[in-house]
Amino acid sequence: MDTSAPILVVPNSPGVARAFGVFWVASALLGLAFATHGAGFGEEGWYVTLMVGLGLFITLVGTILGVLSFARARIRGPLLTIGPEGLRDAGVSDRLIPWPALSWRHEVYFRGAAIMYDVDETVTGPLTLGLPIRILAAANRAFGYGRFSLMTMGTGKSLEELAELLSAYKAESPR
Repeated sequence: MDTSAPILVVPNSPGVARAFGVFWVASALLGLAFATHGAGFGEEGWYVTLMVGLGLFITLVGTILGVLSFARARIRGPLLTIGPEGLRDAGVSDRLIPWPALSWRHEVYFRGAAIMYDVDETVTGPLTLGLPIRILAAANRAFGYGRFSLMTMGTGKSLEELAELLSAYKAESPR
Protein backbone atom coordinates (compact mmCIF):
# COMPACT_ATOMS: atom_id res chain seq x y z
CA MET A 1 0.00 0.00 0.00
CA ASP A 2 1.29 3.43 -0.97
CA THR A 3 1.23 5.68 2.12
CA SER A 4 1.58 8.79 -0.05
CA ALA A 5 -1.48 7.87 -2.12
CA PRO A 6 -4.17 10.52 -2.30
CA ILE A 7 -7.45 10.07 -0.46
CA LEU A 8 -10.53 10.65 -2.57
CA VAL A 9 -13.77 11.82 -1.00
CA VAL A 10 -16.50 12.68 -3.52
CA PRO A 11 -19.48 14.55 -2.12
CA ASN A 12 -22.83 13.62 -3.58
CA SER A 13 -24.15 15.71 -6.48
CA PRO A 14 -27.89 15.11 -6.28
CA GLY A 15 -28.62 17.39 -9.24
CA VAL A 16 -26.48 15.27 -11.56
CA ALA A 17 -28.10 12.06 -10.33
CA ARG A 18 -31.59 13.55 -10.75
CA ALA A 19 -30.74 14.65 -14.32
CA PHE A 20 -29.67 11.08 -15.12
CA GLY A 21 -32.86 9.85 -13.43
CA VAL A 22 -35.02 12.07 -15.64
CA PHE A 23 -33.18 10.79 -18.73
CA TRP A 24 -33.72 7.15 -17.75
CA VAL A 25 -37.39 7.67 -16.90
CA ALA A 26 -37.87 9.36 -20.29
CA SER A 27 -36.22 6.38 -21.99
CA ALA A 28 -38.50 4.00 -20.05
CA LEU A 29 -41.52 5.97 -21.27
CA LEU A 30 -40.17 5.86 -24.83
CA GLY A 31 -39.80 2.09 -24.53
CA LEU A 32 -43.38 1.87 -23.32
CA ALA A 33 -44.46 3.94 -26.34
CA PHE A 34 -42.61 1.52 -28.66
CA ALA A 35 -44.30 -1.48 -27.07
CA THR A 36 -47.73 0.16 -27.17
CA HIS A 37 -47.29 1.19 -30.80
CA GLY A 38 -46.14 -2.29 -31.80
CA ALA A 39 -49.02 -4.00 -30.01
CA GLY A 40 -51.67 -1.54 -31.16
CA PHE A 41 -50.67 -0.75 -34.72
CA GLY A 42 -48.47 -3.60 -35.86
CA GLU A 43 -49.96 -5.74 -38.59
CA GLU A 44 -47.08 -8.08 -39.28
CA GLY A 45 -45.92 -10.54 -36.66
CA TRP A 46 -42.22 -9.68 -36.91
CA TYR A 47 -42.98 -5.96 -36.43
CA VAL A 48 -45.17 -6.56 -33.38
CA THR A 49 -42.58 -8.89 -31.85
CA LEU A 50 -39.72 -6.47 -32.51
CA MET A 51 -41.49 -3.36 -31.22
CA VAL A 52 -43.01 -5.00 -28.14
CA GLY A 53 -39.80 -6.87 -27.25
CA LEU A 54 -37.53 -3.88 -27.80
CA GLY A 55 -39.97 -1.55 -26.07
CA LEU A 56 -40.28 -3.73 -22.98
CA PHE A 57 -36.50 -4.18 -22.80
CA ILE A 58 -35.93 -0.39 -22.99
CA THR A 59 -38.67 0.13 -20.40
CA LEU A 60 -37.07 -2.38 -18.02
CA VAL A 61 -33.56 -0.92 -18.36
CA GLY A 62 -34.82 2.68 -18.11
CA THR A 63 -36.87 1.88 -15.03
CA ILE A 64 -34.01 0.13 -13.21
CA LEU A 65 -31.48 2.85 -14.03
CA GLY A 66 -33.99 5.62 -13.25
CA VAL A 67 -34.69 4.14 -9.81
CA LEU A 68 -30.94 3.69 -9.26
CA SER A 69 -30.25 7.32 -10.26
CA PHE A 70 -32.93 8.75 -7.98
CA ALA A 71 -31.66 6.51 -5.15
CA ARG A 72 -28.16 7.98 -5.65
CA ALA A 73 -29.65 11.48 -5.45
CA ARG A 74 -30.96 10.67 -1.94
CA ILE A 75 -27.57 9.54 -0.58
CA ARG A 76 -26.43 11.60 2.39
CA GLY A 77 -22.75 12.18 2.93
CA PRO A 78 -19.97 11.28 0.52
CA LEU A 79 -20.88 9.35 -2.61
CA LEU A 80 -17.47 7.69 -2.87
CA THR A 81 -14.49 7.40 -0.53
CA ILE A 82 -11.20 5.75 -1.44
CA GLY A 83 -8.56 5.80 1.29
CA PRO A 84 -6.09 3.74 3.31
CA GLU A 85 -8.82 1.96 5.29
CA GLY A 86 -10.83 0.88 2.24
CA LEU A 87 -13.56 1.83 -0.21
CA ARG A 88 -16.99 3.22 0.52
CA ASP A 89 -19.30 3.22 -2.49
CA ALA A 90 -22.44 4.70 -0.94
CA GLY A 91 -24.59 3.25 -3.71
CA VAL A 92 -23.66 -0.24 -2.51
CA SER A 93 -22.72 0.00 1.16
CA ASP A 94 -23.48 2.30 4.06
CA ARG A 95 -20.08 1.55 5.58
CA LEU A 96 -16.44 1.40 4.57
CA ILE A 97 -15.38 -1.87 2.95
CA PRO A 98 -11.83 -2.78 4.06
CA TRP A 99 -9.27 -3.58 1.36
CA PRO A 100 -8.85 -7.24 2.41
CA ALA A 101 -12.57 -7.79 1.62
CA LEU A 102 -12.33 -6.32 -1.90
CA SER A 103 -11.30 -7.72 -5.25
CA TRP A 104 -11.56 -5.47 -8.29
CA ARG A 105 -10.76 -5.27 -12.02
CA HIS A 106 -10.83 -2.57 -14.66
CA GLU A 107 -12.80 -4.37 -17.38
CA VAL A 108 -12.66 -3.27 -21.00
CA TYR A 109 -15.34 -4.84 -23.13
CA PHE A 110 -17.00 -4.45 -26.54
CA ARG A 111 -17.68 -0.69 -26.59
CA GLY A 112 -16.92 0.46 -23.09
CA ALA A 113 -15.26 -0.15 -19.78
CA ALA A 114 -16.13 -0.51 -16.12
CA ILE A 115 -14.53 -1.03 -12.75
CA MET A 116 -16.08 -4.20 -11.38
CA TYR A 117 -15.62 -5.36 -7.83
CA ASP A 118 -16.65 -8.08 -5.42
CA VAL A 119 -16.95 -7.91 -1.65
CA ASP A 120 -16.13 -10.83 0.62
CA GLU A 121 -19.08 -10.65 2.99
CA THR A 122 -17.44 -13.12 5.38
CA VAL A 123 -15.09 -10.22 6.22
CA THR A 124 -17.57 -7.32 6.10
CA GLY A 125 -20.78 -8.97 7.18
CA PRO A 126 -23.85 -8.97 4.94
CA LEU A 127 -24.44 -5.93 2.75
CA THR A 128 -27.91 -4.40 2.65
CA LEU A 129 -28.59 -4.02 -1.07
CA GLY A 130 -31.52 -2.26 -2.68
CA LEU A 131 -33.48 -3.97 -5.46
CA PRO A 132 -31.82 -2.07 -8.38
CA ILE A 133 -28.34 -2.96 -7.07
CA ARG A 134 -29.36 -6.62 -6.63
CA ILE A 135 -30.67 -6.69 -10.22
CA LEU A 136 -27.51 -5.08 -11.61
CA ALA A 137 -25.33 -7.42 -9.53
CA ALA A 138 -27.15 -10.43 -10.98
CA ALA A 139 -26.76 -9.05 -14.52
CA ASN A 140 -23.05 -8.36 -13.93
CA ARG A 141 -22.54 -11.94 -12.74
CA ALA A 142 -24.49 -13.30 -15.72
CA PHE A 143 -22.06 -11.50 -18.04
CA GLY A 144 -19.05 -12.85 -16.12
CA TYR A 145 -18.04 -9.64 -14.36
CA GLY A 146 -17.68 -8.70 -10.71
CA ARG A 147 -20.80 -8.28 -8.64
CA PHE A 148 -20.71 -4.49 -8.40
CA SER A 149 -19.79 -1.71 -10.79
CA LEU A 150 -18.09 1.42 -9.48
CA MET A 151 -20.17 4.19 -11.05
CA THR A 152 -18.51 7.39 -12.22
CA MET A 153 -21.82 9.31 -12.25
CA GLY A 154 -21.36 12.43 -10.16
CA THR A 155 -17.72 11.73 -9.24
CA GLY A 156 -16.05 14.00 -11.80
CA LYS A 157 -13.47 11.24 -12.32
CA SER A 158 -12.82 8.96 -15.27
CA LEU A 159 -12.61 5.19 -14.88
CA GLU A 160 -8.88 5.39 -15.47
CA GLU A 161 -8.45 7.94 -12.65
CA LEU A 162 -10.52 5.79 -10.28
CA ALA A 163 -8.55 2.67 -11.25
CA GLU A 164 -5.31 4.53 -10.54
CA LEU A 165 -6.58 5.57 -7.10
CA LEU A 166 -7.73 2.03 -6.30
CA SER A 167 -4.35 0.65 -7.44
CA ALA A 168 -2.58 2.88 -4.92
CA TYR A 169 -4.26 0.89 -2.13
CA LYS A 170 -4.92 -2.55 -3.60
CA ALA A 171 -3.58 -4.22 -6.71
CA GLU A 172 -6.03 -5.15 -9.43
CA SER A 173 -7.23 -8.74 -9.10
CA PRO A 174 -6.04 -11.27 -11.68
CA ARG A 175 -8.43 -12.12 -14.48
